[in-house]
Amino acid sequence: MYRLLLVCTGNSCRSPMLETILKDKLKKANKQAEIKSAGLAVKPGDKVTKEARDALKSLGLVIRHKPTALTAKALERADTVITMTDEQKQYLKNDKCFYKVFSMREVVGFNVPDPFGFGTRTYGECAYVLEKASDIIIENLIKAGKI
Repeated sequence: MYRLLLVCTGNSCRSPMLETILKDKLKKANKQAEIKSAGLAVKPGDKVTKEARDALKSLGLVIRHKPTALTAKALERADTVITMTDEQKQYLKNDKCFYKVFSMREVVGFNVPDPFGFGTRTYGECAYVLEKASDIIIENLIKAGKI
């Protein structure tokens, strides 16, 4: 099974939102892939933000995720790693798995700004952007014969 790892900063907004959206769409399309997410700067006790949960709730989705720190093992296990921004990709530039790391800009044509600390509207806009990006990601995986 193809393994996709999504990476953002705190694993409390963007990457778990995209993980949830992708899992839902793949299930509905009867496609299979392992979708996981992790963060570059996760602290013990961190939780997915209420705003992220509410934004996906408006799409009829429920986030079932606990923020997870990115590990070398997770990078090695993944077939592809997608970061939300170019800067996050560059953070991983010295990792031996860098060859399989791509930013959202490279995959879907744009970076996904961090909504953390902003209001409900910003999270809703982020969810909308991630929902559209998920279609492109799935289309690319199908075209490449990965799923």
